[in-house]
Amino acid sequence: MAATQWFSVLGWQEAMTMQRSVRSRRYRPLVAAALLGGLALTVGCGPTAGGSPGGAAKSARPGGAAGAQELVLGQPSQEEQEITRWDTTGKFLITPQKVVEGKPEDLQGLGEDGKFAGQKVAWVYVEARHVGGQPVKGPMVMTNVGAETTDGAKATRLLVFGDLSSRPKDCADEDLESVFKEGERRSMCAPYLIPAGAKVGKVTYSQGYYKDPLAWKVP
Repeated sequence: MAATQWFSVLGWQEAMTMQRSVRSRRYRPLVAAALLGGLALTVGCGPTAGGSPGGAAKSARPGGAAGAQELVLGQPSQEEQEITRWDTTGKFLITPQKVVEGKPEDLQGLGEDGKFAGQKVAWVYVEARHVGGQPVKGPMVMTNVGAETTDGAKATRLLVFGDLSSRPKDCADEDLESVFKEGERRSMCAPYLIPAGAKVGKVTYSQGYYKDPLAWKVP
């Protein structure tokens, strides 16, 4: 079964669990990769059913104006974002911190080199701060994070089973197992695919179906 097919059957939590399992048991890295184009919007938008593992994000201030002012990296979201997972809801401030762009050769060795021809990885770093509501186990903040190139093309989330040898040392996966409590800050990082000749112009955060995504300009 192709990687993308496998992912669509197991879902986000199971895929991330296997990713951590592969990494913790020191399997040969770069075993497979799944392209998550459009999936973050599917998982991260709209309410989730009770007990669902998927984190659903929405603005904590209903009725806020769409098309909020564009921020720059390092500035927190102007509104708290509610994220619900496992029947608990917390309020978070989201702060994209930086973007580190790699090189096309970073994708060599994935076993499907043709699929990644003409592309490169952009590592997106985000800090989340729990500012109210309930403690949430593994809120899956990065599910709602996206990126766009300077010409407006959307980046594609990349999931690697194992790890990319080019991963920056300070780029940590989001912890999906521990409980995120009020007052805590956590930094996390994830890889996205963009054309090799492009630059990331924005980092975005989905606010659901009915509000425009938040956007942060990349200097």
